[in-house]
Amino acid sequence: MRARRQRGTAAPVFLLALCMALAGAAVATAAEPSLSGNFLPAIIAGSEPHRTALTGLIRGKPGLPAWVRNMISRDRYVALASRRVEIDGKQMQLFAACQPGNCAASAIRVLYSSSGKRAVMRIADVKLGTIVLGEPGPDELDVLAAE
Repeated sequence: MRARRQRGTAAPVFLLALCMALAGAAVATAAEPSLSGNFLPAIIAGSEPHRTALTGLIRGKPGLPAWVRNMISRDRYVALASRRVEIDGKQMQLFAACQPGNCAASAIRVLYSSSGKRAVMRIADVKLGTIVLGEPGPDELDVLAAE
């Protein structure tokens, strides 16, 4: 009889431990920021590292399209959801945006480190040509140039 009672309590204890382990894994996953599905205006508004990195790229640079120069203070551009990309074994976040009503003629791609502290950008503009900001490595440049 005693052995039966121990078996009867072992199953609920096991299930409780399993539930706690799964809940812990879910919390750990939720705490990690997602590099996909984010929009540049929201990231700029809510993340100081992202905003600082982008400001450092475009501040004082001549020859940029007006919508790019103003993108930190005004979100008047079309932004696509970010994608997670892996470059040299590092997870990075890729954003694409363009001038409203003129996407085919003026667009950018911004690549951020997973922390948001480093950014590189490629601007493709029919009138101004291609402008690369920051110091992207060859693999980063390939990702920025890909369509």
